[in-house]
Amino acid sequence: MHSVKQLCMANRLKLILNLLLLFCLVACSRNTNISPLLKEAEGYMNERPDSALLLLDSITHREDMSKEQNALWCLLYTQAQDKNRIEHTSDSLIQIAVNYYEKTDREDRKMLAYYYCGNVFYDLNDALQAQDYYLKAYKVGKNLDEPYWLGRLCANLGTLYIYQELYQPALDFQKEAAGYFLQDEDTVSLSMALRNIARIYVCENQLNSAITYYSKALPYTSGSHALYISNELADAYGRVGEYGKGVFYARQASALTQTTDDSCLVSLTLGDLFLKQRIIDSAYHYLSFCRRSTNVYTLKDTYHSLSQLEKYRGNLQTCLFFLEQYETLRDSVEKQTYKESLSRLQNMYDYQHVEKEKESYRQEADRKTNYLYRFLGITFFFLWLVVCIVFYLFKEKKKKEEQLNQSLRLQEQKYRDSQQYLAERNATIAELSRKAEVADDLKMQLDMMLEVVNKKIAGDTSGSIGCTQTFFTSDIYEGICKEWKKLDCEQWLEIVKWIDHVLYPNFTYKIKMVYPSISEVELQVCCLTKLDIPVSRIAVLLSMTSQAVSLNRKRLYKKLTQQEGTAKDFDKCISSL
Repeated sequence: MHSVKQLCMANRLKLILNLLLLFCLVACSRNTNISPLLKEAEGYMNERPDSALLLLDSITHREDMSKEQNALWCLLYTQAQDKNRIEHTSDSLIQIAVNYYEKTDREDRKMLAYYYCGNVFYDLNDALQAQDYYLKAYKVGKNLDEPYWLGRLCANLGTLYIYQELYQPALDFQKEAAGYFLQDEDTVSLSMALRNIARIYVCENQLNSAITYYSKALPYTSGSHALYISNELADAYGRVGEYGKGVFYARQASALTQTTDDSCLVSLTLGDLFLKQRIIDSAYHYLSFCRRSTNVYTLKDTYHSLSQLEKYRGNLQTCLFFLEQYETLRDSVEKQTYKESLSRLQNMYDYQHVEKEKESYRQEADRKTNYLYRFLGITFFFLWLVVCIVFYLFKEKKKKEEQLNQSLRLQEQKYRDSQQYLAERNATIAELSRKAEVADDLKMQLDMMLEVVNKKIAGDTSGSIGCTQTFFTSDIYEGICKEWKKLDCEQWLEIVKWIDHVLYPNFTYKIKMVYPSISEVELQVCCLTKLDIPVSRIAVLLSMTSQAVSLNRKRLYKKLTQQEGTAKDFDKCISSL
């Protein structure tokens, strides 16, 4: 024991001396010793991330770094913050690393840059951006033998797909993550992946599969994780009717509880199991204890189970009291869930809006580039044509001059001794001058034609491409949300045009195909709900009460689906069309 303590002290002393030496190097030199510092920080990253962060913070003169050193510093600094559980507030640093490594052949660095960029966007509550970068990292990592990182990438992607309620891809990625964690012998992460697979099966109501994966996860789990997995396994057994096994695992979970809320959570499971078996006294004992919980979800389910228990006892007054408590807590939970759903939808809308803007800018740049290439091509073609014409005219002129010169020589030879020699020579000179003037006139006409053509080309390629405002920044949308006191026929026709031809093509046609006898007011409720207009605002536009709107939504859900449902079920049905 004494030797172990001495060894620990020696290791700490060595770490302190190394840090002091590195700080001295930083103080003495800026750029020369940055690479060793970065290498040292990378070595500390897995076991001493706090020391790595401290070392990276000591590098103050980043302007003296090369691009490679700066990219590595940004990557390591983001990684150190992540390992020290410091929440990211900006993606500016990691984007420097991403932009640099995308242009290099360092596939391992590129994968890490994508991975931590995904972590940053996850902290920024931008799930779709995080998913995009995780998928990029996964694509790069598939070519590398890195089960540690691939396992975490698959686990994170699975979590994001669960967040979006896309259970099948979430299940595929979680199973792949479990395979990588098993290959890497990371039992803690393996238990979490198996637990997540079981939870997905619970969401899809495949309880036997959920029980299988909870059972696989339990041997790899300890501490608080074992408590939650045992409790969830007990609940799954209760749902399939195997109450004895459910009680067994719930009691295992009860032995691991350390806080009142954990005890209440396990007691709720035990209470439900005993209630299903009609062991009323035991059920009442555990459910009554659950009322001490501070967790709103536990309290909600507790009051629901207590109301069922009192109903079974025949205590209708007490049953109504617990039902009122349950309804109050359920409303609170639904409001919180509604806010989270709105936030998720807003993030998805923002991401899609940014992507549309990027695509619009790319298309605009491509159009301008095509116009530029076309203009340059036409310009070069006409220049080449003009050069050819000028060269041809010059050649013809030279040819004619040569012919004239030859003619002059012959005539000079013939009429050298003639008295008419001088007169003929003057006539020839005059003819040459006239032809030269004609050639000059032709050249001037060609220049004028070229100028006209160039002006026409310049006129054809000028102009700008206008852009129109989107519906959600238009006066119509502003009128729907705030200004209009009542929806009239013209306004309704404009809304239908926007919805059917721009926002959600053929939406009203789809509604009428499902429910042909739908009235105009009911169709208006469907369209305004599709635009996410609040119920209170719909009531104003249609001159109805909010209760009447909610009742119409509930009736419409039954008419559209032939099933009973709530107004919120109608909202989900409309959003899916």
